[in-house]
This record gives sequence, structure tokens and C-alpha cells, in this order.
Amino acid sequence: MSLFLHSLRLCSWIFDPGIFSLYLKEGHTVKNSVWLLAFACFFICAFNALAADKPEFTIKIGTLKIDGVKDADIDDKCTAFELTERIGQAGGGLDADSNYIVYVCYDKDNVYFACDAEDDVTLSSDVAEADYRDSDYIRFYLATEDDFEGVITLTKTQYAFVWTPQDEDGNWNPQVREVSMTSYGGAGHAELNGDAAADFVNSKSGPTDDGWYIEAAIGWDVVGVEKVENELLGRIVGIMFISGDTDQDNAGPATQEREGEARIPSDKTAGGGYWNSPDHFRVAELESGNLAVEPAGKLAILWGGLRTEI
Repeated sequence: MSLFLHSLRLCSWIFDPGIFSLYLKEGHTVKNSVWLLAFACFFICAFNALAADKPEFTIKIGTLKIDGVKDADIDDKCTAFELTERIGQAGGGLDADSNYIVYVCYDKDNVYFACDAEDDVTLSSDVAEADYRDSDYIRFYLATEDDFEGVITLTKTQYAFVWTPQDEDGNWNPQVREVSMTSYGGAGHAELNGDAAADFVNSKSGPTDDGWYIEAAIGWDVVGVEKVENELLGRIVGIMFISGDTDQDNAGPATQEREGEARIPSDKTAGGGYWNSPDHFRVAELESGNLAVEPAGKLAILWGGLRTEI
């Protein structure tokens, strides 16, 4: 048996001395056992140090209808985040003509993301930059494992999705890319790189009275998470959101016209956290409860219970 497995077995002595006695009867000496116990405790402490902090947010269980129209009960279905940290860019400061609220929820099949933007000019013409830098955009960063604390380079379990509300011709046909490698030099995900993400992410958008709205469903299998209850309920994930506002068209990437960005505020980083800052991901927990499986008929099956619709 490996030293690692010995150590894990020995850790149980902390909780059950009877198990430790059995361990000694197998022929292991007290001296070796104490040494292994010390190693095991060190291993546990090191693992906990690498794991994420206590969750700041809980992501609600809910399902969005992906049609480009904001659900009337979205606040009941989703966890809402206001992007209040405003950052100026080359085009100047981010003025008061744009405000953003994003929503996240999940069910057994998908994680859902939506953005309701107040924006006096909708512009999505910059497709030259991998992350649509000089278009209106919204980014959703998702880390599917709880090993993201302090990261400055995106790994295989970390994703960066970015949307524009329109296509480059101004139609309400949102563009989506996964840019963890192309824009940020991370490990990337070959099947999702660049425009290929549109084949895996269901996105819709539409105009609102004071701006634009975009929503999307990302399958758990797309981000490497198994669609089973014990893999989803209570799962620790990392999240981050960054929006960008552009009011002037440009001739290409040589001219930056983006006014600025908005993010969720942060206590650790004065700028609200950025893609390569140690505070990049904020710690969230997927809500525990019943995950509904909705078949085509009127029977609605729940994990953890059963109900029948009449």
C-alpha cells in the first residue's frame, strides 16, 4: 500500500481510535504510525490551504427559457449580481450611460447566464479582437473545481465565455466565444476555442427599453461536469463577470474605442478583480435542494422526491 493510502487510513484514527488499533494489529509499529499520522495531517492542511475560501455566494437552482426575453420571475430563479466596480479604459472613463445586472442559476443539465444591460448605444462590430474588446460585451468566467484560489493563469477547469448582444451587422444574433486560451494564454479548450463555442452554447438576445438583454445555457458536460446530483448539489465553483461598453465604431484593432468595463466589487483587489489577478474568481456554492428532471409529458420527476403534475 502506498504512503498516501496509509496516511488516509491513519487519518481516521483522529475520529475513531478503534480503527487505529486495527491498524497496529496489521503489524505496523507505533513509531511508524505516528510519523504517518503527522504526514497525513500535513497533507490535509496543505489540501485545505489550496482549496477555495468559504463561499461568498449561493447559485440558485433554476431554469431559464432561452429566447432572448427576460423571464418575469428571473429574480426568483437566479442569483443576481450588480457590476458596480467601474474601470476606465483607453477611451476614457465608463460613464453613467451603461449599467449591468447579471444572473446565474443552474439545473441538472445546464448552468444559465444572463445579462440585463442599460446601454444607450448597442455596438457589436469588433470581431477582430478575440474577446470582442471594442464591442459591447459581457464575460462570464467559470471555474468548475475549487482549486482556483490565487490563480493567475486559466487552467483546464476554468472557462472564459464572452458574448456580444448582436452580430457584427447589428442583428439580434449574439456572438459567443470561449477565450481562456486565445485572449488570456491559459490552457484552453480546443473544442470551444474561438467561434466554435457557438456550437456548444445556446445563446439568445434582444433589445430592451433602455439597452439590451442576453441569456445563455451552457451544458454541464460542455464544462466537464457530470450531470448527476452528487456532482452538482453543493458544488464549489469560481465565478467572475466583466462587462465592456463601446459607443464608437472603429476601423479595427489598431484603434481602441472601448470606454471601460464594469465588474463585481472586491475586498481584496481595488480594481474589482481581473482575469489575471489572485482575486479573479469569487467563491460560490451551487444551492442544495431538488434538481428537477422535466420529461416531455406531464410527469415531473425530482431527485429527492416525486411529484405529479395534473
